[in-house]
Amino acid sequence: MGKYVIIGNGVTGTRAAEVLRGQQPDAEITLMTEEDYPFYRRPQLPDFVAGKVAGAALWGKRSEFYDRERLELRLSCRVESVDADAGKVRLASGEEVGYDSLLVATGRQVDGGGLPGEKLDGVVCLKTLDQAKALRESGGEGRRAVVYGDGLVALEMVRALAGAGFATTYAVPGPRIWPDVLDEDAADIAAARLRAAGAELVTGSPAERVAGTDGRARALVLANGTELEGEVFGVCARYRPALSFLPGDGGAFAVAEDLTTPWEGIWAAGDVTSDPSRGYFNWLRSWREGAAAGVAMAGGAVEPADKLDLLNMQIYGLSLVAIGKTTVAYRSGFSEMRGEYPYGEFYKKLVFDPDDVLVGAVLLGGIAEAGALEEAIRGRTKKADLDAGLLHQMFDRTYRTEYLGVQCPVCRHEIQLSPGAAAGDLVTCPICGVDFRLERGQGAAFVAKIAR
Repeated sequence: MGKYVIIGNGVTGTRAAEVLRGQQPDAEITLMTEEDYPFYRRPQLPDFVAGKVAGAALWGKRSEFYDRERLELRLSCRVESVDADAGKVRLASGEEVGYDSLLVATGRQVDGGGLPGEKLDGVVCLKTLDQAKALRESGGEGRRAVVYGDGLVALEMVRALAGAGFATTYAVPGPRIWPDVLDEDAADIAAARLRAAGAELVTGSPAERVAGTDGRARALVLANGTELEGEVFGVCARYRPALSFLPGDGGAFAVAEDLTTPWEGIWAAGDVTSDPSRGYFNWLRSWREGAAAGVAMAGGAVEPADKLDLLNMQIYGLSLVAIGKTTVAYRSGFSEMRGEYPYGEFYKKLVFDPDDVLVGAVLLGGIAEAGALEEAIRGRTKKADLDAGLLHQMFDRTYRTEYLGVQCPVCRHEIQLSPGAAAGDLVTCPICGVDFRLERGQGAAFVAKIAR
């Protein structure tokens, strides 16, 4: 019987524990988290702040799950260090916990970007339930908020604060939103959706500092001299793996394709292994890697870690899927196929490498083809070999719909539906397990509403 410790009670750690229990029925499995709560659905925190989701709807796992799976869940438990040679985890309380196998599933921390003044009162983050509760309880009506940064975290904070009633300004350091993922056309659609929801957009100048008075933030100062005043400031410019408890503060941290690390008996999975320069957290990949980590820790063989960038999210209700390489430089040898898009708030684009192999796709608004495109990209499918029906559905708006899909409201996984799918059908997400009902969206599209 082995003794397993999992640091992190998010989607990766929880899924790993669940799979590990199935592989090792008699093992001792302990999950440790600094938070005071069992596993909850982080992607829904913006809706919670905005008052659209009740606290009870956030819980992904309740106490019955941990009891049934015989998992020891240790809340409010901060790991101070790991002694890889001795196989021990040292806690801030002074307690030492031994392990045979250890999984690091602590995700990434959101940094302010090294800005002077980022520690002032009023500079906030939206990564945990406690942070979300504080924002919700602060009350937004009549107050001003400023969000700075690129990527999913910044966009979700804009949605949360504007939804809570804050007069919200979104400051983007470059000329457009999220240039690593969105080209100019897609970014214009996203910007229009933000403005329509009441957010003001300021582009083209990086932040220089957060100015304050008497220890409290009062304005975000941009490099061009503009001062954006507010009472709440969300600075989401930089991300780093949460690894300070590992030997050498995790500085030599590297993860192999089988999720092993330089230290014997230690695995790592989820966002903690992602490229820190990427401006988003990936629930779907983290869920998949958690399952793989559970198998690996039990001694099973796993497929190489998933390196394909796969983003599933919504921008104020507008579904976005970005797979692989989505932006290309002029005269780079790569080519794009986009048909007559953009068309209103719909935009679809395929990206091919110099050998005409499909390497990326962007779907904005209508995302029913996402599952088929992900499979084609993973299979390194050439342009000439792509399914004709798939291409017709993407680029011929008069073509009869063959591919039906809906985005899970929690993990944003794109679920392929059968041709007979209808509004009112109950669907269970194969990734995160949430149940939802289909509702009719625009045209032939479906949207998901969590079943109560």
